[in-house]
Amino acid sequence: MKYMSFNRSCSFTCLAYMIGEYGLNYTDKDIAIEMKLAYLFYNDSKNNEYLSGAMLQGKRWFDLFLNRHSFEFIEDEYKKTAALSFIKNSNRKLMVGINLKTGKHAMVYCPSETQLFRFFNPHYENDGAADFFVYSDKELIDLLDDEVTIGYINHNPRITGPELELYDHSNGYLDRYVVDIIEFCSIEHTLDEIRKVKESLFAGLLLSPIPLLEFEGETELVGCLRKLQTDFINALQQTKTSIRLLDYINPLELNSCVRKYKEAIKVNVVF
Repeated sequence: MKYMSFNRSCSFTCLAYMIGEYGLNYTDKDIAIEMKLAYLFYNDSKNNEYLSGAMLQGKRWFDLFLNRHSFEFIEDEYKKTAALSFIKNSNRKLMVGINLKTGKHAMVYCPSETQLFRFFNPHYENDGAADFFVYSDKELIDLLDDEVTIGYINHNPRITGPELELYDHSNGYLDRYVVDIIEFCSIEHTLDEIRKVKESLFAGLLLSPIPLLEFEGETELVGCLRKLQTDFINALQQTKTSIRLLDYINPLELNSCVRKYKEAIKVNVVF
């Protein structure tokens, strides 16, 4: 059984579960280390958010791992009813986003002989969660988005290698990222305004990369990021109606931390 070993890793645990069908024994942690997930940043300008680590999901990112083994991730979008039909008629494992009470969760459809839909459920070991969920047609369609992205693994011996330019661009995104953080932190905002951008602006630096950097032994960088994370959390616990985040987050420490991160990217992203 494959279990989650870091925050937000449900899709990477799905990938580990799916690739096992082809004789490759990986965990989500193994995949993250091999593809150097800790050193990837991306600015999704369409949704106005900065992404890193396990926030980077889908073909573009999964292929950084899969292409090294002559596999690729194929994904397509379907309307909800068409998605249900595609899943029902598939004879291969499929990665699908399911809307649980706790939020969107990547799961793997496992073909079976029954009329029910059986899904592998990524979770932490010994957390009491079920390894598999089984849904009827009606139950499943209620858990799908109106537009559903469905993905699967395909063997392709003609693949030459992953898109390494994504690593080269990470430092540039990180430069832009720190500018946008400091610009936001320089202006007074209500606590509600800050919470609204917690995921899109702050999680990519202060949350998502930390467990991955721990895997890489980046002790100094992890300590630096945890200090900034603590300062940010303390700011959100203030009783004031509005605050200026630079009164709580030291911009010199932020810039120093980002410089350390950029150096770590240069040192470690070598293929």
